[in-house]
Amino acid sequence: MPTNNSLKTSSQRIDFQAMGTSFYCILVGANQEICDAVFNLANELEAKWSRFLPESEVMMLNNNPDVSHQVSDATLRLVSEMKNGFELTQGLYSGNVLGELLDLGFATSRSNSANVTNWAARAQSSADLSDVLIDLESKTVVVPRGVALDAGGIGKGLAADLMSDYAMQLGAMGVAVFAGGDVAIKGMSVEAAGWKVDISDPQKSSEFIASVALSRGGLATSSPMGWQLGKSHHIIDPRNHQPSESNVVQATVITQNASQAEVLAKMCVILQSSEGLARINSLGTAALLVDDKNQIHTSENWKNYAC
Repeated sequence: MPTNNSLKTSSQRIDFQAMGTSFYCILVGANQEICDAVFNLANELEAKWSRFLPESEVMMLNNNPDVSHQVSDATLRLVSEMKNGFELTQGLYSGNVLGELLDLGFATSRSNSANVTNWAARAQSSADLSDVLIDLESKTVVVPRGVALDAGGIGKGLAADLMSDYAMQLGAMGVAVFAGGDVAIKGMSVEAAGWKVDISDPQKSSEFIASVALSRGGLATSSPMGWQLGKSHHIIDPRNHQPSESNVVQATVITQNASQAEVLAKMCVILQSSEGLARINSLGTAALLVDDKNQIHTSENWKNYAC
């Protein structure tokens, strides 16, 4: 069970581990039943999406290609968000990088060495996320041979979105869900000025380089620096199927929800800083990028959130 700590009489905080990262949720106007329900949802989503569980819905799809499978509403949403992210970034975000991650040595969970990814149906093909088929009416997904979905960062962002939605549906007055570097915010905040989110320095995680105030929406921070394995990291450039080599060492993006922010943050880490900011400005979203010289670059809209 999560730990419960009272911040004020009107709010509660729950802390726990899920999806290989630290979660914490601050809920305003929520009782213990709502807190427990949000915690349970996080664990249910991990069971559906984990690449380390052969019985998860994601691995069922990966290991049974070219066949229509019925999945939960949450997994339908996950695959839809993946396809939308692929289209939004013109292919720079790709959930189809499991093969590359396995080849780079990320088959085993960092949090539990007993958990190992088994993509039994691995094969070579030219298929990509655009070839994954979704039927919303029948709630089915078809993953083509050669494609393997990896929830990864977008799964954490979407989990934050779904958990915040669920808390509000159950009667919370406001909620902020922090899932690693992803944040989803809805409703009333603890402070009148809104929810304050601090952005860590990629070189010194205990220090902050910026803070933003949010009343709603999503934020995601992505960086290859904390995931190094030898000389490799987990952010794959789908253009060459290799770890990204851009000059961006950390990207923070603010947009309408955490899952989309996660997609765009990954895009910015893959592109050079000038290219990433141009894309962000064209989309009307906001971003702060840190380059390999520790210089900070911000989009046109970043000033609307900075505090």
